[in-house]
Amino acid sequence: MYVNSDFAGMWHKDHSQLHDNVLSRTGYIILFGNCPITWVSKLQMEIALSTTESECIALSSATRDLLPLRQILSDINKYSFICILKQTSSTISNSSLLPSRIYEDNAACIVLATMMTNFKPRTKHISIKWHHFHDQIQNGTLSSQNHL
Repeated sequence: MYVNSDFAGMWHKDHSQLHDNVLSRTGYIILFGNCPITWVSKLQMEIALSTTESECIALSSATRDLLPLRQILSDINKYSFICILKQTSSTISNSSLLPSRIYEDNAACIVLATMMTNFKPRTKHISIKWHHFHDQIQNGTLSSQNHL
């Protein structure tokens, strides 16, 4: 999955009074076997106060779309329609899926996604999204990568 955001990308000094002009845009594409499964480009519903916040919101939105697709693959694997292998130390098991790779280009967002951090009360809305994504990294469902 490739994820990005455009922080307040529609802002223009001549239209600075318009609410939608300060919203950031989320964009992501989910691939399976190099084939696009779903892609999204939409305005975020909340105002991000920084590029990092905008990227965290995008990661959360993309993750919420990815997890049901992973569940479908897991169900297919469970009922032996196809075999998606996960290699562990010296054995191969088909009981679980490989982690989905997430490609993100914002260094601060990657640090937040992969490390424990303390949030302040004013960032509670981002904290909830971060914990959702961070839990998926920690349990091995997702693997965060830098953009190539």
